[in-house]
Amino acid sequence: MATTIDTPPADYPPEIIGYADPWIASPGETVSIKVSCTEPEYTYKAVRVIQGVDVEHSPKKELEEITSIPRGTAKGRYQVARIGSYARTDAWGASLSGPYGIKVSLHFQPHLTRAGHVQTVISTLDVSSKSGFAVVLTTEGAIELWLGTGTDVKVIHTDFKPAIKRWVSMKVTLKDAHVSLSLLPIPYLAEKAGAAVHVEKQLSVAAVKLSPDNILLLAGSFAESPTSASPRVTNFFNGRIDSPMIESLGPKGEVLVKYDFARNVSEDTIIDASGNGHDGVLVNAPTRAIPGFDWDGSEVDWTKAKYGYGAIHFHEDDLDDAAWETDFTITLPPNARSGIYAVEATSTNGKTSDMITFMVRPTKETTAQVGAKVALVLSTFTYLAYANEKLADQNRSSSVEVGPGFDINQTIRTEDFYRIHRRLDCGHSNYDVHNDDSGVVFSSAKRPILNLRPGYIMWAFSRPRELSAESMMIGYLEREKIPYDVLTDHDLHLNGAAALAPYNTVMTGCHPEYPTIQSYNAYEHYARRGGNLMYLGGNGFYWVSAVDPKRPWRLEVRRGDQGVRSYTLPGGERFMSTNGTQGGLWRTRGRSSHGLFGIAFNGEGTGPGVPYKRTEGGEAAALKWMFEGVPDGELIGEYGLGGGASGDEVDSFDLACGSPTNAVVVATSTGHPDDFGIAPECTGFPIINTLGTQTDEIRSDMVYYDTQAGGAIFSVGSINWFCSLGWDDYQNNVAKVTGNVIREFLRREEKDQQETK
Repeated sequence: MATTIDTPPADYPPEIIGYADPWIASPGETVSIKVSCTEPEYTYKAVRVIQGVDVEHSPKKELEEITSIPRGTAKGRYQVARIGSYARTDAWGASLSGPYGIKVSLHFQPHLTRAGHVQTVISTLDVSSKSGFAVVLTTEGAIELWLGTGTDVKVIHTDFKPAIKRWVSMKVTLKDAHVSLSLLPIPYLAEKAGAAVHVEKQLSVAAVKLSPDNILLLAGSFAESPTSASPRVTNFFNGRIDSPMIESLGPKGEVLVKYDFARNVSEDTIIDASGNGHDGVLVNAPTRAIPGFDWDGSEVDWTKAKYGYGAIHFHEDDLDDAAWETDFTITLPPNARSGIYAVEATSTNGKTSDMITFMVRPTKETTAQVGAKVALVLSTFTYLAYANEKLADQNRSSSVEVGPGFDINQTIRTEDFYRIHRRLDCGHSNYDVHNDDSGVVFSSAKRPILNLRPGYIMWAFSRPRELSAESMMIGYLEREKIPYDVLTDHDLHLNGAAALAPYNTVMTGCHPEYPTIQSYNAYEHYARRGGNLMYLGGNGFYWVSAVDPKRPWRLEVRRGDQGVRSYTLPGGERFMSTNGTQGGLWRTRGRSSHGLFGIAFNGEGTGPGVPYKRTEGGEAAALKWMFEGVPDGELIGEYGLGGGASGDEVDSFDLACGSPTNAVVVATSTGHPDDFGIAPECTGFPIINTLGTQTDEIRSDMVYYDTQAGGAIFSVGSINWFCSLGWDDYQNNVAKVTGNVIREFLRREEKDQQETK
């Protein structure tokens, strides 16, 4: 693989960024730290993040240095990720082609006909040896054929310009000195297709020279141009390729290689259906499980389809593994507490710094050491879904107005924001679209995630969110001296309810939006066994996600035609390639969070949040413990880092959608302004009365209920809850209510233990 070490562009600002591999580690494990630094030298140290936010009215920022991990100094070097997906086969049968030539056939569908650079559909071209061939889409959007004859590289021009998102059947025959290229547009339904093109040329030399060393590439090439080689794959194709095949010609002609992309869909390999064993590999996770040239809509689930799913969608900006060189390693102490950690790197000239963040999970030994009965689950699936999101980029169709009246020019933009938009090589989020306007379905942890920082301020809401907001809960537990552990979505995905079994009380993060079936089931099974759950966020348990079982750093999300979303995948593309299950909303799957947590997402807005007011149910004597220390009639969460405690994205109770019949709404938000809009799945026909003052559907409901197994569920329905929890160093009634619920759950366990003695 080509080196990731490079030279910064001219006038590039001082910058340190990096990532940890693995990004979720265990005590005693060695973690590789991969750094890009424009400055000559930097120092580093490892810290545990007790509380990472440092803004007005936030709790005091608190970092604990891990002194058993030595500090260090390292030389700076600028690293880049080599983005772009393609397929590669090193040995595909070139040596068996014989003297009569070859025939190449495939179907392709461009999704960006003018990318500003040449795009390669298929290539074996080696410019240095002047051997092989390539079919390319020029910068003007026309098809060309490049042929290595052994003495030079011939270029066969055509006037054929394929239409965007329309399939083309292509055949190339290279026989002796004769060249033929046929391009046949495939009609879309009853649409009239463009004219077919057939080009034939008689050369003065053999049409193509093939070498056993020619590497077969799909959607990329080692040829920058007919006269210029590239040390790494370049000229990436933006679009789909289906059923490529290469045959030898002559009396004993045979299929050399034939790829069936409908097979092995969940893998990063492509299967040679010829029986010759010339399987290939996929690099940088192109999108699979998508309709091909013969898809007719008769089956939308690729796992059941008999035909129609033989395509792969390649993108010039796909990224799976940045594969940066390791600058140094750190070894976690065997007694390392679970939580958020970071390597704090600072250039010795003082011009730039970064917090390279990772998580540490608990072990049986560290849990016993801490005496933890409470667990906080960090929303690591959500971190990946939002990783390096570029929703503020007005040049992309995925740019959003997050709420009614939203003014993108009034948002707070920190250095983390500018790094995300500067370092486009670090890949996209599941909210972004690719350069060809297709939705991003994969996100990876093996790259710098520049909004995964302890002090991150989310630009659209101008407040802490995700990891930074969740660090304020860790700071609270430390302040209150409540023994706790920190888990992640990934731990629940891997270990199920067993990951939660040691704890009396399990708390979600502020935005647990993207559970997998495994992590969702972990919460449910824990509750059915008597565990206590505290859902302390909003817009949780919303989109279905999947984790690649062989590549656990890779998250897959397939958005459908409902839900708040920045793009919509077309029909036939909504089943996960990694596990074959249906994507979209959990509500569509019949697993709305109403059922387990009592509430589900209903609306969002960027305006300031509003407080909660206790209901008649919340005034009941049986629940008086929940509001101990909160004067009667006092609004709950009137202040916070994002306004009141009900804000950002909010959830409500609804019996019609499956909320438990014994649940009590103990408090509800006091009414949101028209900065808030309703979620599309909460509306019927016609779509009217969708803003905060126009409907009482947009609200946060604080809900409590006892479970069949003797536990309880407490839910707040707002991403802003943690931003109010941390207000004025935890001196507020949101902190009081949160602490009351935790201590009541712990008290009940102690009482049960005493009664059984």
